[in-house]
Amino acid sequence: MSQSTVGTPRKKLAATVRVAMWSARHRWLVVACWFIFSLGLFGISIVIGTRSSDVTGNSASARLEASKADAAFSAGGGSAESSDTFVVVLSNPSVKATDPAYKALVQQIIKTLQGATYTAADGQNQPVFTTVLDPYNPLLGQGLISQDGSSVRVIGSLTGDYNTRKAKLTPVRPALDAIKAQQPSFQVYAYNGLLINEDFNKHLFHELDGSLRITLPLTFIILLIAFGAVAAALVPLVLAVTALLAAFGLMSIYSQLVNPVDSYASEVIVLIGLAVGIDYSLFMITRYRTERRRGRDKLHAIEIASSTAGRAVFFSGLTVMISLAGLFMVGESIFSSIASGTIGVVLVAVIGSLTFLPATLAILGNGVNWGRIPYFGRERDEGSGFWAKIVGGVMRRPAIFMVVTAVLLLALASPILHLKLGTNGIDGLPDSLEGIKALRLMNQKWPQGTTLTMQVVVTGADRADTKAAIDQFKTAALAVPGLSGPAQVTPSKDGKVARISLYMAGSRNSQANQDIVQKTRKELVPQYFGPLDGVQAYVGGSAAYTLDQVNFYLGAMPMVFGFVLAFSFLLLLLAFHSLVIPVKAIILNLLSTGASYGAMVLVFQDGWFSDQIGFKPTGVIENFAPLFMFTILFGLSMDYHLFILTRIKEIKDQGASSVEAVAKGISITSGVITSAAAIMVVVFAVFVTLEIIIVRQLGLGLAVAVFVDATIIRSILLPATMRLLGDWNWWIPKWLDWLPQVNIEGEVAHSTHELVESEKASLSQSEL
Repeated sequence: MSQSTVGTPRKKLAATVRVAMWSARHRWLVVACWFIFSLGLFGISIVIGTRSSDVTGNSASARLEASKADAAFSAGGGSAESSDTFVVVLSNPSVKATDPAYKALVQQIIKTLQGATYTAADGQNQPVFTTVLDPYNPLLGQGLISQDGSSVRVIGSLTGDYNTRKAKLTPVRPALDAIKAQQPSFQVYAYNGLLINEDFNKHLFHELDGSLRITLPLTFIILLIAFGAVAAALVPLVLAVTALLAAFGLMSIYSQLVNPVDSYASEVIVLIGLAVGIDYSLFMITRYRTERRRGRDKLHAIEIASSTAGRAVFFSGLTVMISLAGLFMVGESIFSSIASGTIGVVLVAVIGSLTFLPATLAILGNGVNWGRIPYFGRERDEGSGFWAKIVGGVMRRPAIFMVVTAVLLLALASPILHLKLGTNGIDGLPDSLEGIKALRLMNQKWPQGTTLTMQVVVTGADRADTKAAIDQFKTAALAVPGLSGPAQVTPSKDGKVARISLYMAGSRNSQANQDIVQKTRKELVPQYFGPLDGVQAYVGGSAAYTLDQVNFYLGAMPMVFGFVLAFSFLLLLLAFHSLVIPVKAIILNLLSTGASYGAMVLVFQDGWFSDQIGFKPTGVIENFAPLFMFTILFGLSMDYHLFILTRIKEIKDQGASSVEAVAKGISITSGVITSAAAIMVVVFAVFVTLEIIIVRQLGLGLAVAVFVDATIIRSILLPATMRLLGDWNWWIPKWLDWLPQVNIEGEVAHSTHELVESEKASLSQSEL
């Protein structure tokens, strides 16, 4: 211990800093434990597997009327006849269906379907289809030939649960592919919901996995530019990847011990894991290198970085986890899965930032600057450069910049006023999928409707009065414009439930179809089934389910938004002991979120730039997208906001005026925020190039929000408002003075000399 420190009182370090410094002192042990921890958890996930489920029977959406219709029919044992259909649609613009060659091809397909067999559970070969409709049969094939005579549908019926139907259809595709190869002049497509789902999942995961091959190298390049050194650029990637591996392990354990997780949760975990893992590393490494340039020795630099950026990372992680926890409020299994997985990866990233990063920096020392890149690796004064000039200009004319940027953001957000939520569904799937080609062809050749139905499920169907009401209802429903026959009544296995199906033209998002659903629920069902005691009638089908889902997510928004905003407000209030800071942070984050919503509406609902991007507008935004995006965006935005504010407050606490602290704090942090945001914008922008509409919508919305947040919000609107408010930024009413203050920034004015000196005694000069 040096003589100068004798008798000097040592202020107790925050718990997070003590953890970081312990990790730095036991660097090799901590790094080894980190890799054992992350790789071990990932190994566990491989061994035990992840229990996945797409079933939402226990979720809140099960209470929707359309869901109740399906549940009521299933309670009756399901269909007594076919439970699924398989459609083969043929088309040839130059040959009519009456041509002998056309007929011969159709008969070949019919024989192929009739002769298709699969190996049942008892080991016996069983036919795949119970019936196959011949379009040329005058009784059973009505409506299966298009009006222009160029297209034909062959419909097969099959029974069984999901796995049985999947096994049955396995040999069908190869047989049809062989026929297609023999008839290249014909368009021959197969349509089946199960096959479309399989193709969609394969396509989605293939695209998302492929996007990583683009985004990871681009991320590394941005990190190289930001740090100007290879070693410093590699460390964030190592933390992010290992955090992801650990998160996948935790998700597998959760799925086995608690609840199954949705198969799509893993893709969101990758997205959030990369974001926070790299962001937190950027914050920590940047501050560490800054302190080293100031002449601090290795451990002192780690201490200061952990006490400032590290503490900001800790509280940023809390805000992100709070925001993501809002997804639990929805009550849907898919969102609960995503919330569990993403909270897990954020938690692991925070732990890694407080342990693995300090230990790694202690090992590397000045080696973190290894592999300097010409020009980008040069030493630069802190708080200088492009963003410092921007912030300086804003601070000189804050009122003008505040008004202009606020108006710009409100204008960008204004398309929200005509936002239309819906389900992109099949309309949002890529045309490259065979089932989508079949559907588009059928919608073109049979505009009266071939696949979209409204289904009314009626209980007590074995009663005479109910049967009479069903007949009357069918007649009345067919008189409703937009509904067409034939009206099919399918009894359940026990005969106590009946499902009435009527065809609808157009799409499930059509306002006309949703009006029909509303009319049926409010007028026809009460009129014909209301007087029957003990009889329930539920209106279902795709249009009904879309309507119910939209209303469900609209109803969930106030609860989720309120939860996230309330807890974020409370955390910021305690952290900064100011009433103005949390209110302003929430307003700024809502502005960037609103801008992202507006951009999404303009592009994907109104069709702006659709030709340039290369997609067909569906006219709706996916019903869950705004709610889902809010929880992610608010967390990531608050992540950046906290990092900036902690640096401002640190400078202010060191004696600077409020104006000086704002100017210097934002100038210093803008470069780091820009680098972190650039990585996220690149990742999200790659999503816009993928074929699936919902992925594109999320990608554009997230990219716009992060870009706006890192540029307009953090570098213009934030300094402008803080400059205008001055000392009022830190105002808190006297009646709230009793609130405890949780300091995010640690003590940086005085080093803990005892710690540093004791370490020096055990290290060689080269290590320092």
